[in-house]
This record gives sequence, C-alpha cells and structure tokens, in this order.
Amino acid sequence: MPSSRPSTPIRPWRGVSAPARAAERRERLLAAALEVFGRHGYAASSVRDVCREANLTERYFYESFRNREALLGALADRIVDESLEAVAPALADPSRELGEIVRDALGRFVGSLVDDPRRAQVVLVETVGVSPPAEDRRREIMGHLAEVTRQALDEALGDAAPRATDVDLTARALIGAGNELLVGYIRGELSVDRERLTDHLSALFLSAAPLSSSPGGERSARPESPDPASTDGR
Repeated sequence: MPSSRPSTPIRPWRGVSAPARAAERRERLLAAALEVFGRHGYAASSVRDVCREANLTERYFYESFRNREALLGALADRIVDESLEAVAPALADPSRELGEIVRDALGRFVGSLVDDPRRAQVVLVETVGVSPPAEDRRREIMGHLAEVTRQALDEALGDAAPRATDVDLTARALIGAGNELLVGYIRGELSVDRERLTDHLSALFLSAAPLSSSPGGERSARPESPDPASTDGR
C-alpha cells in the first residue's frame, strides 16, 4: 500500500543546492582546463591533470563533461564568447569613423586574448587538429568571427561597401591574418608590443576593408529602387 507520508526534499548542503554545487564544480574544471591546457598543451594533458588542478575527483569531471575534448570545446566557446562581449561596445555605434571603430574593437579583442596568453593559446593553438569533429567546431568559430567582422565592415562602410562577396572574402582573410599574428605574438616570434600589434592589425583592416575583386570594382549589390518605367507592364 503506498505510503501517505510526504516525500522529503533533498536538503542543500551548507545552504547550497545540488545544481548550484554542480555548476560550481563545472566552473572549477573550466578554470583548471585553462591553466592545464594553456600552459602545458591539450595533447600533453589528461583528465587526471585537470581534476588535480581543480582539486576534484574524476567522478565530478564526468558529471559535467563527456570527455577531455568536450571540455576543450566548452572552454574555447567560453573564451570566444567573452572576447566578443568585450568587443561589443566598440561596435555599438556604427556612426563613428571607421578607423575609430576598428582600433577600438581590435584593441578590445587583442586584449581579451593576449592579456592572459593562456586564452589565446587555447583558442588559437590547442584547438587545432584535435579530431575531425573538433576541427569542424574550430572552423565554425573562425567562421563566426569572420561573420562578425563582415557585419561590422558592412555597417561601417555603408553605401561605400564592396559587394557582399568581396566583404565576406576580406573578412575571412583578415581573421586568418589576425590569427597568425596573434599566435606569433604569444609565441614570442614578433618583436613588437601589444599596442604596435593592435596598430598594425588596425591598419591592415582599414586597408583591406574597401577591397573588391568584382568585375569593374562593382560596389554593393544591395537592391535598388525599381525604375518606374520598368514596372509599368511593358
């Protein structure tokens, strides 16, 4: 016969609910992964290394992540999201001069990565060549950054923007160039400081923004108002 006694809810431990404790452990694992992957490399690290850094058992690792690759993906997504949040204020007012927007946005983006080189190491280096699915995800991230760049250039240039295909090609090329410069910077291969790096990236973006390889240097293919003579049925 079913008991009529009411079920007893799970009491929070030290005033913290089970979901909140799980979320806190997940954050500790992400912080540990940034340290372990960022300093020692993803390939040279194990789940045990991350758990040791987080001071958690492996049981709690699998509570939040399917495997080490899933943790790397979550960390990379977190870093990219935070970098784009840092850039957002610079893109909020497209009426500003293009040069001002570009320098502000790039300064924020570069700072979000190189101020803590582990972040750039994880996103730009450690995610490369992990596995086919991980590479697909990395390409999605690079494509998203290119799309953000394309939208920013298109809005800032307005009617002076090249055709959409040109802007897309330029945005992808700029993301690739920026990626290489940032990797060179965090590896100590460039004899410049952060300000000089940002200045050069800004000059590169501004020089490339109006480029067009369309026949005759055609401009944007935005729809134009129809000619009344072409809509009178003739």
